[in-house]
Amino acid sequence: MEYKISVIIPVYNVENYIERCVGSLFEQTMKEGVEYIFVNDCTPDSSMQIIEKVASGYPDRQKHIQYIHHSLNSGVSAARNSGLAVAQGEYILYIDGDDWADKDMFADMYKAAKEHDADIVRSDFFSTYSTYEKRMKQADEADPMECIKLLLSEKLHGALWTKLVKRTLYTDNKIVFYDGNWSDLRASVQLFYYAKKITYIPKAYYHYVQYNPYSLSVKNLESRLADMLRQTDGIIEFLKSQNVQLDKYIRYLKLAAKQTLLFTCDKKLFHKWLQIYPESNLYIWIYPSLPLYLRIVGGCTALRLWPLIDLWILVKKRHIGK
Repeated sequence: MEYKISVIIPVYNVENYIERCVGSLFEQTMKEGVEYIFVNDCTPDSSMQIIEKVASGYPDRQKHIQYIHHSLNSGVSAARNSGLAVAQGEYILYIDGDDWADKDMFADMYKAAKEHDADIVRSDFFSTYSTYEKRMKQADEADPMECIKLLLSEKLHGALWTKLVKRTLYTDNKIVFYDGNWSDLRASVQLFYYAKKITYIPKAYYHYVQYNPYSLSVKNLESRLADMLRQTDGIIEFLKSQNVQLDKYIRYLKLAAKQTLLFTCDKKLFHKWLQIYPESNLYIWIYPSLPLYLRIVGGCTALRLWPLIDLWILVKKRHIGK
């Protein structure tokens, strides 16, 4: 069978969320042409049993499911690569097992892809917390290079669950996921570079859960920082290999990669911020994605105004103590 969309779902430690996720995928209004690929990344819980139980209630969907089982826990990037390797759909969509999608997502995105002959269709999304949701409006931009600029400056979310992507864009250009945080961003930069046609739907479908303590995106500070620096270097290397000159936006990317250090109360980490990608430091004053107070904190760090940083840390500690 020729599939229109292959939906790839990495599965690891999501037993409290996966039933809602799978239900939202099987309840899509797009009834035909959807392939579901669940990648069991050695999950230690009952996630896979829950998926199979939910699937048994959808016999028409069940025959279009593939299960991949990793012999070792390899991480979300490896799971996505495994799914992509067997996918047959014209378009690829990645879904995280703790999130869920509105029922019209597949149909609307595929319709837009065909109407506009698009390589990439993207949309808004919801940041979903335990008691409320916030719609995250994305920029209405169709030019690939402008989209890359928005990605590098954090004006466009790098996650691939808001993007329906033509499978040949991955396969023809050998785009894969590299292990660690920001793997989506790195892949997105490459996908937008090779895309000829991009279209945007000004509607939110995807619910990005922010309260799962075992989320694939939750790691300690040092691990997250190492991931983001490695992915940043990979993005820079790719753009350089394509002779793309985006110096200002690359400096924004470097600031984004190390900005978590400014959220701490540890002065040693402010010194570390100063030493990582030092050529980007003074761009902190004009970095558009940081709130003003963090630009001031970063700017004071860049100028080595340590008494002001000491004061900031003291105030922050007292505020946390309350």
